[in-house]
Amino acid sequence: MRNLALQTLADQLADDKTISADEALELRKAVFPDGVVSREEAEMLISLAARVANSDAAWSHAFVEAITDHVLAAGAYPGHVDEATVSWLTTRFGKEGPRETEVEAVLKILERAESAPEYLSAFARERVGALLALAPVGAAETETVRRCLYASSGSGRISVTEDEARWLFALDAATDGCANHVSWGDLFVKAILNHLMARKAPALLEANAMMARQAWLAKSTPGVMGMLGGMFQKGWQAKTRNANELEGWEAHYEAANGAAEADAQLKLAEIAWTVGMTKEDGKRTANEAALLAEMRNI
Repeated sequence: MRNLALQTLADQLADDKTISADEALELRKAVFPDGVVSREEAEMLISLAARVANSDAAWSHAFVEAITDHVLAAGAYPGHVDEATVSWLTTRFGKEGPRETEVEAVLKILERAESAPEYLSAFARERVGALLALAPVGAAETETVRRCLYASSGSGRISVTEDEARWLFALDAATDGCANHVSWGDLFVKAILNHLMARKAPALLEANAMMARQAWLAKSTPGVMGMLGGMFQKGWQAKTRNANELEGWEAHYEAANGAAEADAQLKLAEIAWTVGMTKEDGKRTANEAALLAEMRNI
């Protein structure tokens, strides 16, 4: 059944194409009385957003909160965004050019979700890119890009994927020559280096190895304390005085450190990929030049 009262209120608020703080509060009371934002209510809010402009920040906050709450609760498992909901959202948000309130809603969903289809992250990148294209990337815009990169969807991922890195190169090309804030160049360089280093993370950082070490540390026998106790019981101090024993331990750690240092170096494949990306659009941007200069120091 249609919420005629809410529809009437939305029509009234859209008459002057703006929503004041008081009107936003009135709308919030109409949407949230039962604590649940229905699909019908979400649809009305999205339609209303397309009809108003230059509204108070209170409206933006109410819109983002309502859409986020609806999306996170719409699937079979609250907090996990399903494919059907993503399809509905991207269709409704993708009809026209991106609006800041819609971009903020998508980012908030990604940040709060326990899980979400990768397509939602790709949609967020497309919307952010369209919003920022051909305009200077200021400090606020840089923060939006940062949020888009590191919205984790509950996975805890902090590395930059190849799709995200390619998106950054495209965004850099589209905004090159604008009066960009220095933080944009800093984020670009660090994010691309993040991607390159994550492509060949050392074994010590791999998930399976990390879980195995945690299991080893949790053991009571022989465990860490048992091992340390055994060291001293067997005359650890005497062993360290033995030249052969010392040389063996030194060789072990030297080899381990050497492997770690090798893993920290960028290999030819990473360098070739990056150089190829800097040539893809036929020009060398200021951010790309800074990236290559930083890579020479690694």
